[in-house]
Amino acid sequence: MNQTSILQEVEDIISQIWLTIDQWINTGDKLLSSEKSVVFNFAWQLQKTCQDRIELIDFETSLFHDFSDGQFLDLFVLYRREDQLIRIGIEFKYPNKKKTNSGQTLVRPKIINDLKRLTWLVTNRGIDIGCFLCVTNEEGYLNQGSYKKNTDFLTHHGQTYAKGNFLPANELYKEPVRAITDITFNWNHIQKTQKKYEIVGATYSFLQPIFIRNNELESTANY
Repeated sequence: MNQTSILQEVEDIISQIWLTIDQWINTGDKLLSSEKSVVFNFAWQLQKTCQDRIELIDFETSLFHDFSDGQFLDLFVLYRREDQLIRIGIEFKYPNKKKTNSGQTLVRPKIINDLKRLTWLVTNRGIDIGCFLCVTNEEGYLNQGSYKKNTDFLTHHGQTYAKGNFLPANELYKEPVRAITDITFNWNHIQKTQKKYEIVGATYSFLQPIFIRNNELESTANY
């Protein structure tokens, strides 16, 4: 099995587990009240699904030194298939409106910075594949607003950051990082009503997993 096929296998597994989490939350089978709870339940389901292929699952792994927003990666996984070992890095966001909004002006840049962090790790061969996962009950993330701050940090449905272009930066998230693949925000459980998207048939909208990998890099997955 070559690296391309094993990376596709990893993407398929992650996508299926994310769909399972979606079903849990939107049917009320499980109440996941925090981002850490989403991360833990995802890791638990991953271990359950792939227990014969998972060599390591580590929370809050220190993979960064001076990169903005801290040195820790939400979830780091070592996945083995035959003689290949794949290093997976996953970042999560869970903007969850309870009594008040989550603070979209601050969270949108954090979302993009997670994508920058994963891209940086793949580019510098800290991981073989990165994945960004997000779930929200706030429609502000699905629609482009009239922003006065952080106007370049966009997460609305259909938003694309093209391969080769620099991802947004500001004084807080200042690292210059070029996208190594097209990055597109596709949200599930939404419908356009009049001029905006609304969450329909569910309580939470799940972002389709955004995968970061560089097929042009020589494989480093064979150890």
